[in-house]
Amino acid sequence: MKLPRPPRIATVLLFALGLSGCVTQPLGSGQHEKEQAEYAQMLYVIGEALKADMAVVLVADLTPHKSLADAEGMSKWTSNVIWTHEAKPEIAFSRKFQNNELQRDPKTTYLFKAFEVHILPPGKYLLTGGDDYQLKATLDAFGKKPGATGRARGARGTASLTPETYREYYLEMNWKEGTTHTQTRTQKYCTTIHRASGNCVAWGEQQYDETTPGMGAGYYQDTDSRDIPALKVQVRLPPKQALASFTLQGGQLVLSQRSHLKTPSYRYRQGNCRKVAADKVDCPLEGFTVHTLAPPMDFTRNYLATRATLNAEQQALLSRLVPMQVTVLGRQGPADPVWGTPISLP
Repeated sequence: MKLPRPPRIATVLLFALGLSGCVTQPLGSGQHEKEQAEYAQMLYVIGEALKADMAVVLVADLTPHKSLADAEGMSKWTSNVIWTHEAKPEIAFSRKFQNNELQRDPKTTYLFKAFEVHILPPGKYLLTGGDDYQLKATLDAFGKKPGATGRARGARGTASLTPETYREYYLEMNWKEGTTHTQTRTQKYCTTIHRASGNCVAWGEQQYDETTPGMGAGYYQDTDSRDIPALKVQVRLPPKQALASFTLQGGQLVLSQRSHLKTPSYRYRQGNCRKVAADKVDCPLEGFTVHTLAPPMDFTRNYLATRATLNAEQQALLSRLVPMQVTVLGRQGPADPVWGTPISLP
């Protein structure tokens, strides 16, 4: 039995990364003008796509919660949730921001450094999977039990495990010696005094070093990184097990719901896994959960309002933005203040 070809990502352009803890540096006038031209071109592409009866989805580059934006928090979640076109499953929509820095595409460009832009055909899309990680793990732990392709597929879905190197950032406390700051200062002094009046009539200058205390000695928190072995866990569900759906209309500009995976988002029984290739293990899926948050409309409106260079036509285009309307198909759990609302396999 042959595995189907992996879904083709139907994204024309992807834009992300300004709001995940990165600081934008001041731009020189030449770089600023270059970026403004790129943004104007991208808005033109969006407008033309809408005129051609395509749909455009914006995805705000936001972490699930501010408490997860530090070095250690970034390894606790991923954002690669997969939506597939119901009638054309070879078309897939997924946020492309990578928590694993080693997998990021350095050539990707971004709209306003804040949004991905996905140009998609209209239709119904189903939430049918996601890409997660199992850190500090290798395929060696799964033994050598072989299986034909498709042998380890489950009725609820399949978790495919492949090796990948993951750049893990972590916080550590390091001892640092105290520091001092030394600054050279200039001081005037009298060289000649008028004998009758006692007034100074000539001045000279001398330099001296002034030392002040800086950072005190003690333990300080630093961020460091290490490359570790990991397994990329690609969860795929059959359409009948889809956790949610949304529908796009031609000519519609939509702000995506925020969806992410709380690692580990998957559950499988290791004894049922089969090695289907030298570097791939398939496991019948037993559980899968996606956490969701509402489309960040207020944030987006406020952010776009700061774009002083937008002309009237561009403002009118972006004013058409509407929130994505998602229908829950899986089992919905109680909302969590950090992670949002979980949707799981029933």
